[in-house]
Amino acid sequence: MAKKLVSIGFVSATLLLLIYTDPLWTRYPGGFWIPLIFLFVAAGFFWLIIKLIKEIIRLIKNRKDFKPNHLSPTILIIVVLCFTFLNSFSFDIEDKIYGKVVFRACYEGTQNQATFKLREGNRFEIHATGVFFYDEYFTGQYIQRGDTLYLDYDRGVLGAIGDKVFMNNRDKVLEPTNNNSDSTRRPLKFYYGYCKGLN
Repeated sequence: MAKKLVSIGFVSATLLLLIYTDPLWTRYPGGFWIPLIFLFVAAGFFWLIIKLIKEIIRLIKNRKDFKPNHLSPTILIIVVLCFTFLNSFSFDIEDKIYGKVVFRACYEGTQNQATFKLREGNRFEIHATGVFFYDEYFTGQYIQRGDTLYLDYDRGVLGAIGDKVFMNNRDKVLEPTNNNSDSTRRPLKFYYGYCKGLN
């Protein structure tokens, strides 16, 4: 029983850690590690569900010799699945670490998508995803002068945006406006608000 609880506890703790620290590992290391970590999470889910089914079958088969402590593995698995599936006890570490979002915009292309967020403390964040598991974060500081945002990247400039963006409040879109953007790429035009799933 002790070995069983240790193995279930280890898998459960690892699974919960990966789920609740998602805002960290999607940025660092990010990239191609993201699908690999998702596979670990999926494997943890399947392992717990299979283990739960086995525990229920064992309890039914051994119901004549039932003792209260025989329920421990089943209860542990159910509690962990409640934390993950029902998300009843979730806490958002993203806002605590990176600051609350004060503005957001979205770009939706045929093969790629990106979100643009301004956070407290004059921080910005662009999350770009695309085909072949492309997934990258661009972060840094911003200064707003009138309707223009000046972006100072921590590392690597997103070529389709550059470091100067016009906030077109009339049309509710963000438009790259400087020569620092990559001229070989179509500029990304973000619309205000959450992504609508247009593509």
